[in-house]
Amino acid sequence: MAALRQRAAASLLALLALAGCTSATDHMNNGIELQAQGRYMEAVYRYADAVESDSELEEARERLLAVGDTAITIAMDEADELERRGDPVAAARLYRGVDQMLGRVRQVGLRIVPPGDYGQIRRAIFDNAIGWQMVRGDEAREEGRWADARGWYRGAREDFLLPARIQVEESYDAETTVMMEWGEIELLDGRPRAAHARAQEALEVRSSPARDVVLQVRDLQTRALDAGTVVVAALPVSASPGVRDYLGPEFEIALDDALQLDFWNQPPLFVQIADPIILRTELRGLLRGQLPNSPTLVGRALDLIGADLGAMIRLTSIEVSEADVDIDRHEAVIPAAQESSGGVARRSQGPEAMDTVTYSTVEGEMRYYVEAEVVIVDRDGREIERFTASASQAGPFQRGEFDGDPSRLPLDRNQEPFFDARVVEGQIARIEEVLLRDLAVAIATGTYDTVLLGVP
Repeated sequence: MAALRQRAAASLLALLALAGCTSATDHMNNGIELQAQGRYMEAVYRYADAVESDSELEEARERLLAVGDTAITIAMDEADELERRGDPVAAARLYRGVDQMLGRVRQVGLRIVPPGDYGQIRRAIFDNAIGWQMVRGDEAREEGRWADARGWYRGAREDFLLPARIQVEESYDAETTVMMEWGEIELLDGRPRAAHARAQEALEVRSSPARDVVLQVRDLQTRALDAGTVVVAALPVSASPGVRDYLGPEFEIALDDALQLDFWNQPPLFVQIADPIILRTELRGLLRGQLPNSPTLVGRALDLIGADLGAMIRLTSIEVSEADVDIDRHEAVIPAAQESSGGVARRSQGPEAMDTVTYSTVEGEMRYYVEAEVVIVDRDGREIERFTASASQAGPFQRGEFDGDPSRLPLDRNQEPFFDARVVEGQIARIEEVLLRDLAVAIATGTYDTVLLGVP
């Protein structure tokens, strides 16, 4: 058996070696085909792959070095021609291709020495390409093609090898300027959010912007916020009778508190939440305790407190279901009640009469789904938008079922929680607590997103 395993291992090694040689040969043959087609730089890569697969493949090494020299010469000639035609960027890209090819050759342990003036010529071509991109950026900026201008300026410092520090600084300055000019035009055209964003991008061009840039950005963003911020009055949460009957009025109050304390206190840029105390005061004055909220009355309140929009929030539906329910039925013998009850299976008479009763322990998963309707109105009482916010939550539950007084049952320690009202209420409260939080998120997020749709 040992000899058999040794022969199998030797055969496997031989197959692997053959596969390696075949792969190297295939790479070399691909290189030869590319070389015959005049695609010298691509041929170098295939020869490098062959050498990487089999470092002893001498023909691939020799062809790599010879074709590499040819590829460099042809690339430099083509770059010169592109320069003469006025396309220094394309010329510079050829030199970048040569640099990458030389790097690949070094990875396989070989080295191609370019002509002595290669570095000097490459530097000059890169400088020309950088200058040309800066000029193109200036042209685009003059024509108001802001995104194009930004692309040219960024390319001037990023597309080519080791630009001079002064070139990098010039491209940073130009990109910062074009972003600020772009932002000013956005603001002039009535797009304050876009103006704010362009100013922020100008601030982030450099990792450490100059103080004058910071001040210019702040000024533009302040003007953008002044022009575009929408004041929203969030009305107290209300509920349809069915939802209120199931959840109780405390849920509405808790939801309203969560919105006021957390979510309405953290509006995004271009949204401001009106003072809720002033809003409630004005609403009380308008309603006088007699009329329900209506878009028209809300519009009048908005005008009184200086808000632009109002958000009317109403809980409209709730669905509660139980899943994966497991019911265990039990029997117990307890002292007979004075009066018969539906849970009694057998009743005996006498001073020590006993009854055999049945009860159940139930456990599973309780699932809640609740929806709220949010209506956005303006000062004229017109409905601007309407959307539905929803939340769902599930959690484990357990309860006991007994047609009688559960305190009379001889429950063991594991069964007592099923009949403990505090335990049952705590399970429901935990589910509703998370449900309330998720619903508040959905309401606030939906309100902010809807309002911001109107701010360009």
